[in-house]
Amino acid sequence: MTMPGRLLDFFSLEASEYLTRLESLAAKKAMEPSDATQFAAAARGLRGSATMAKAGGIVQVAMTVERIGSGVVHGATTWEPELQRALIGVIEDLKLLVRSVRSWGVDQDVRVEESLRRLARFAPARKEQTEDLIIPISQLFFNDDGQHIIYVAPNPKTHYEQQLREQSGGIGPGTLSPEVKRVPTPSREVPPPPPRTPPRGQELRDVLNSSLATMRGLDTRHSGPQPTATDLVPIQQLLYRGQSAIERAAEIRRALKKSGTPPTRALVDELVDLVELAAAE
Repeated sequence: MTMPGRLLDFFSLEASEYLTRLESLAAKKAMEPSDATQFAAAARGLRGSATMAKAGGIVQVAMTVERIGSGVVHGATTWEPELQRALIGVIEDLKLLVRSVRSWGVDQDVRVEESLRRLARFAPARKEQTEDLIIPISQLFFNDDGQHIIYVAPNPKTHYEQQLREQSGGIGPGTLSPEVKRVPTPSREVPPPPPRTPPRGQELRDVLNSSLATMRGLDTRHSGPQPTATDLVPIQQLLYRGQSAIERAAEIRRALKKSGTPPTRALVDELVDLVELAAAE
């Protein structure tokens, strides 16, 4: 073990508390559901503490004890005298392993193997997954007509080079999207136009005159009679205030009553605004 001394001291203290709790619960003849829950929680705490201290052997044994406790909680494992004796013996082994955490060696590894072998009957090893499970991406989100944050883009914005890079050249109709009907054709490179000399002399004067004429046409087309001061309408006259706000609210009420439909959120907001405008005068 190369962990700092303070961390190992804290682990030894915390692990001893978990082991004391496990020992008291394992000594009971009958394991009630509440006791089994506490037993599994104490084993889980011991496993977490050993994980922080990087005590791999203790982590394996504590994980197995936790799995047995969870089996008792869910009714998959029966609390019987033989299981009780095995757990009591493993808890004694865990005490010795915790005390030897600073001087871990071959003897401790052997004790871990013996503890795991003693509990193997009651907590069979989990089967490791040998093959990678491939899940289609369409099963990771909804793909229907509802409004969802994630959806399948009907026309993904991809270009020819990106499709080649993603599919390694194996592009065909329907490979990227159902909307793809044919293999995209790469754009042909167009040779750059030959360099053009800037205009000079009469040609330059013709270009300037044409530009000025275009600008004058734009200016006269967009210019028109400017509004006078009497044509301007104050913004206050465009708002409902006082009595006009009350009349507008009554108009909305009559329209709702006539239609027989519940008010929309926009109408409710407008009625609230009209009440405030009516009180403003």
